[in-house]
Amino acid sequence: MTPARELVDFGAIVDGLRLAIFVFRGGRLVYQNPAATGLVGRLREQYHVDVHVMLREHLPSDDAADQQPPAVTLLTAARGEPLYVHVWSVGPKGDPHVVMSIRELGIERDAFARRYGLSRREAEIAELVLRGYRNPEIAAALGIADTTTKRHLTRIFQKIGVDSRTRLISRLA
Repeated sequence: MTPARELVDFGAIVDGLRLAIFVFRGGRLVYQNPAATGLVGRLREQYHVDVHVMLREHLPSDDAADQQPPAVTLLTAARGEPLYVHVWSVGPKGDPHVVMSIRELGIERDAFARRYGLSRREAEIAELVLRGYRNPEIAAALGIADTTTKRHLTRIFQKIGVDSRTRLISRLA
């Protein structure tokens, strides 16, 4: 009888993830899933950031081959957009693959909007707060008044059950 593990197409699963996955071997990129390809393009277009270069800087060095790479790193793009990079080694100690996943804050806007009953505009504002925008920057980005931004934030805090931006970020991140 074939074990259930052999019947699963892990490649199709990883390709279908919305989470950006990169695999390096010997310092060279050997795989990235479609979500990673989309992230690379978006960050290159919006911020002129080369994600592959950024990730190579977080690869474990050869002299640290016996050490496990860091589990989580927080990187910040030009406008303060946070990117959580998870790093781990897979395979034999002498020749491991280094797998990196990148999670962006705010990519699940629809999910947290549904969970907390946020309107489309409230979800946009919550996402901008997660990305580090202050009230005047939110107002400018969305073409609304500062007072409107404050009213939206008050309603967001009530719906989510928090009383500060810091608590909002910790609840939604």
